[in-house]
Amino acid sequence: MNSIQCTNVSRNYGNQKALENFSLSIPKGSIYGFLGRNGSGKTTLIRMLIGLMWPDQGEIQVLGKNPRDFEVEDRQKIGYLSEKQILPPGLKIKQLVDFCRPLYPKWDDSLIQRLSDRFTLDPNKKIKSLSNGQQRQVGFMLALAPRPDLLILDEPASTLDVVARREFLDEILQLIREEERTVLFSTHILSDVERIADRVGILKEGKLVVDESLDSLKENVKQIRFTSRDGSTPKIELPNTYRIKRDRQELLITARVESPEQIQAAAQQAGCDHEILSLNLEDLFVEISSKNS
Repeated sequence: MNSIQCTNVSRNYGNQKALENFSLSIPKGSIYGFLGRNGSGKTTLIRMLIGLMWPDQGEIQVLGKNPRDFEVEDRQKIGYLSEKQILPPGLKIKQLVDFCRPLYPKWDDSLIQRLSDRFTLDPNKKIKSLSNGQQRQVGFMLALAPRPDLLILDEPASTLDVVARREFLDEILQLIREEERTVLFSTHILSDVERIADRVGILKEGKLVVDESLDSLKENVKQIRFTSRDGSTPKIELPNTYRIKRDRQELLITARVESPEQIQAAAQQAGCDHEILSLNLEDLFVEISSKNS
């Protein structure tokens, strides 16, 4: 069963399209890196997945149910950490934990203790006395303690230092190893996605332009540098192109490469030299999300 299933989902804000004919399947037990530039539609989709807004058209299923029909027990199966979380500043950490505990039947106090120790969080400290990073750690702890079947994280590590981010990522991996749970992970820190995600989706202007395993994306999408031999800009067109950059006698094309022979044939026909370059996830994201130049 898919933990998340979206079929031809569209959502507009007036005349502005946030999502257009968006379809996505996320299998149970996967860590899905959900990427896109600001304004690409990521937060809109997340809000629809947790039932805070509805699509204008299309269908969404989360853990086998339309979010419109969520009941209390359905929401108890979803952990959510918002990009703009606000915790009650006057409460101590332990008071906040005590408040949340009876709301979730699978609440795990041993996990709270383990994360508190790992993050060196003092349960007697008030939220307002914590740094932004520590408040983020508390939010993550509260999202994880209910042992959710689906964990949705929106920029979860944006205020964490390198060490705290590594600890946070290790906890996500531990969650997946222990039980077949699903994580939807939206962030601009692409090295984090590259470290833990088994599948990635890239949103561009409300459309899902990439949806595949991370290994497949790296293997199949390359940047090809074509260099002319006479000083002119090479004139080459390739199928499945994401971005084209022209600079005098050089042409850079980011595209899906079916075979090296395909590229070699295009270079020979244009009378130029070529080089096929592999890209890391950050470079792939920049190339796929940017406009031609």
